[in-house]
Amino acid sequence: MTRSMAIKLTTLCMIRNEQGQILVQDRQKKDWPGLTFPGGHVEKDENIETSVIREVYEETGLHIEAQLVGIAEWLNDTNGGRELAALFVAETTQTLPEKTEQPLFWLTEEELFNGTLAGSLKQLLPIFFKEKQFFFKDYSN
Repeated sequence: MTRSMAIKLTTLCMIRNEQGQILVQDRQKKDWPGLTFPGGHVEKDENIETSVIREVYEETGLHIEAQLVGIAEWLNDTNGGRELAALFVAETTQTLPEKTEQPLFWLTEEELFNGTLAGSLKQLLPIFFKEKQFFFKDYSN
């Protein structure tokens, strides 16, 4: 019996500005469309923290120092594997560049909670806001 399985490592980072607003992107891709936080896949030659810093810079132009606040796990029914996402928070005083990969904008907490969020982001928000456990799992597939 083999114990190995395909695991996709990803990151998400909630970024706040000086006014307490939260940076979101309007993700236009087929997988996970809607409002979400910057992040992406961990490359083979990098660790999770390096990955979130790189992904945030690529998607937003911001240089951040990120703090790990949680882990999310999903079963992947297409390949029998799993996806693990490291959840981070960061603060910034920087301004956004004029052009970015996806549309970016700042929202208040209330606007975020009432927005059309991507995938299971709504269930992850309590982790980002440190109101709930460190770990989220979705085994519904």
